Amino acid sequence: MTDITADTTNGMPTLTSQLTNASSDTDFTEITTGTSVKTHGSYARLPLADNNGERDHERLSISGRQVESSVQGKKHRDNDIRQSYQAPPPIVPDIEAEMEKWFGMADRYGFLGDNSTDQPNAEQTEKEVERSSKWAHMAEHIRLNDEELHTFKKTYKFIKRVFKGIPDCWRRDAWYFLCTDGLRTSKNDKELREQYKFLLSKPSPHERQIDLDIARTMHGHIMFRQRYGQGQRALFNVLRAFSEFDTEVGYCQGMTNIAAMLLLYFEEERSFTALVHMFRRDGLHDLFIPGFPALMESFYIQEQLVERYLPKLHRHLLNLGLSSDAYATRWYITMFTGGVVSYQTLLRIWDVYFLLGFEVFYFVALALLKTHQDQLLHDEFDQCITLLGSTMKVPDDDKFIKLVKRLYERGSRYIPALRTNYRSKKSLW
Repeated sequence: MTDITADTTNGMPTLTSQLTNASSDTDFTEITTGTSVKTHGSYARLPLADNNGERDHERLSISGRQVESSVQGKKHRDNDIRQSYQAPPPIVPDIEAEMEKWFGMADRYGFLGDNSTDQPNAEQTEKEVERSSKWAHMAEHIRLNDEELHTFKKTYKFIKRVFKGIPDCWRRDAWYFLCTDGLRTSKNDKELREQYKFLLSKPSPHERQIDLDIARTMHGHIMFRQRYGQGQRALFNVLRAFSEFDTEVGYCQGMTNIAAMLLLYFEEERSFTALVHMFRRDGLHDLFIPGFPALMESFYIQEQLVERYLPKLHRHLLNLGLSSDAYATRWYITMFTGGVVSYQTLLRIWDVYFLLGFEVFYFVALALLKTHQDQLLHDEFDQCITLLGSTMKVPDDDKFIKLVKRLYERGSRYIPALRTNYRSKKSLW
């Protein structure tokens, strides 16, 4: 289990303190990775150089049995966890009645209660239908790797429409098209799907932690509300398989929210392959491995961008002792899915993420800080950390994404130099 919060020394982040935020379903006070598994009780006392050899031999034997018992107990617990997800429900529900019950209470995205978003009015609904029709004219149906897919021409018009927001009915196709580099990297998806089935047949040492985190992931959504229901089963399978696919990463808490987000638009196998493509395209491996190098780098880059584009806010936060590593762990480790913004804003952010890649998150962070700059400048430490650790309101999604776009166009050219500078400094540690 790895604590992942940070402090900065001479502008370079280092892992030290703890961060608590109450806005996310998952508590990111402790970010866990399963890359090193420690079995409690797996130690033996060495024999002493005295006349009690028999007694020491007996101690070793007892200790050995304790180790074996501990290992066997863990295997039984892991088997119980898998069986909980694999067992059929004790009572077969009336699907039609359940659908009517939950969908009557949920918003258009499937969220309930306090997690729900505002329902679109008639004008917004008409606009969505019109835009969906335009996307249908842009899409070309193809069959690839025994799958029915849609491809698009990546023209100026296509890019412009992504920034305007992909219609919800087209997100599945557009997101996959973008994260596979226009389907070019999806040519081996058939093999990935076969590998997924094989990985599900293997036990994972991360199953207990995955199971614990699933219970508190997107609980406000109807898909993940039922304990060991279909949504939680799919999420357990995707994370368990991926922990065996990339054994160095294994599992880290932020991945639960990311995989859940994918499952809202993709079926189980496609969620796994999409996650693999995201890791390969954007180097997410380094975001989650021990030491979290990409996360530390993100803190440094964000800090430099805030100083360049929001100098007054940068000085204020610096005077308060608030650098990016004190509040932005949740932003990057969950790719903004951890309750950072409302769900409808998150969808717009992910639209441009799939288009532009991980670097756009630096400018999403910058846009969030700019949006709340006036309030932050008048707040003291406690109020600032509360605001930055909450679900931050975005008054107008269209204006917010336009701001992200402007900041990205102005600042993205500096990212390679900032990354090089960070890595050169890191090499001197």
